[in-house]
Amino acid sequence: MPLQRCATCGKEFDSNFSASPASPECPDCAQQRARSIRAAYVQQPRATLSATSFPVTIGLIAACVLIYVVMVLNGVSPTLPTPDQAINFGADFGPLTLNGQWWRLVTSMFVHFGLIHLALNMWGLWNLGRISEQLLGRFSYVLAYFASGVFGSIVSVYWHPQAAGAGASGAIFGIAGVIVSFVYLKKTPAHLKINSGIVGSLGIIIAYNLAFGALPGISNAAHIGGLVMGLAVGALLPNASAPETDRRSRLSLVTLLIAIVLSTSAYAAKLLRAGPDVRGLASIQQLVKSGKTDEALAQLEQLTAREPDLAPAQALLASLYFGKSRYSDGVAALQKAYGAEPTNPSYQQQLGGAYLNLGEYDQAIAFFQKLIAQNPNDAHTYLGLGLAYIGKKQYDPAIAAFRQSATLDPKSATPQHALGQAQLQAGRFAAAQQTYRHLLAQFPNDARAKASLAYATQQLH
Repeated sequence: MPLQRCATCGKEFDSNFSASPASPECPDCAQQRARSIRAAYVQQPRATLSATSFPVTIGLIAACVLIYVVMVLNGVSPTLPTPDQAINFGADFGPLTLNGQWWRLVTSMFVHFGLIHLALNMWGLWNLGRISEQLLGRFSYVLAYFASGVFGSIVSVYWHPQAAGAGASGAIFGIAGVIVSFVYLKKTPAHLKINSGIVGSLGIIIAYNLAFGALPGISNAAHIGGLVMGLAVGALLPNASAPETDRRSRLSLVTLLIAIVLSTSAYAAKLLRAGPDVRGLASIQQLVKSGKTDEALAQLEQLTAREPDLAPAQALLASLYFGKSRYSDGVAALQKAYGAEPTNPSYQQQLGGAYLNLGEYDQAIAFFQKLIAQNPNDAHTYLGLGLAYIGKKQYDPAIAAFRQSATLDPKSATPQHALGQAQLQAGRFAAAQQTYRHLLAQFPNDARAKASLAYATQQLH
């Protein structure tokens, strides 16, 4: 029997019984080494979600923060933007979105209602985005994020077509749904281990957003829609361990399917929310654009007689009445538009402006006071109230209203101009002088303020 000396323990052994004819170790040492290797493999810590580079998540957060900064720099309240301000920067709004401005389904995902809304959503995105970016891969992550966000916007605009909807929470709920699907269906990569503390934050994020969804402009419909889409996308996305060719084929099919679902659901929302009368309104709007106002007016009168609560039709009818100097009819149409949609900021402004322009100051005062009771932080409403008091030459309440408007909107020159003019009309030249000096400190090139300050100073001498 050929004997060989073990290179590890020094014992002689029969090489015919070794692990390999060329093995320098005896069977006992070879087995011990194999056990050590297996033990080292089992004990080797698996990769965790601790990568420091998450370009997609960081990019999404940066885009949301940038939009917020641009809004604030343009005079939007940093803590409580009005629905109208959010709409101006791309928020979801049924009458606009469902009538051709489909890009709002995407842009609304980057607009937020104040710093708290932004900060908490970005906290959720940072926690869940890092998991998803490494768990799914960047392409699948972006696909799931935008699919969930857009579908959440569609559900929101269908459920609340007259409300301004904005925020990334629909997409964030979708990412949460994707993670749930991946974990439940055991599609996670074998080498990744999801931190239980991060996954535990899912409950906090969901609970916060559902509670926040009760506030104006924030929609739980978007949260639920995003979550449903995320669960579905997570179930459809390929397994992380699938071969690359299979993954690419599956991703192409999933992308196509998502595009079909989103376009179909958006079209369905338009049809369900824009019934035959609203589609008829679109043809009337084309008549107005073509200059055929008499024909448009006749059709609008027929339409609003059938559907008196169709607010967009009433608002368009009012504008045509005003164009033909039929002021009382125009006000009546605006009242119906506002009555059908009392939270619509456009109808509020139009009706309040009509009262002021027609000199119906008592009605204007009552109307603006009603709006203030509903939303005491709207600077524009206080401005309208002050103008109504000026019309009645009631300077004390006018000055108080303008001062409150300037307090709520300190970056705008308009309330301060109105305050200064009211003080001049009331003969309070020293107060007017102080107001215009304060205004010029903010806007040193304001020619109107300079002229008004000179006039107030002259009256004091």
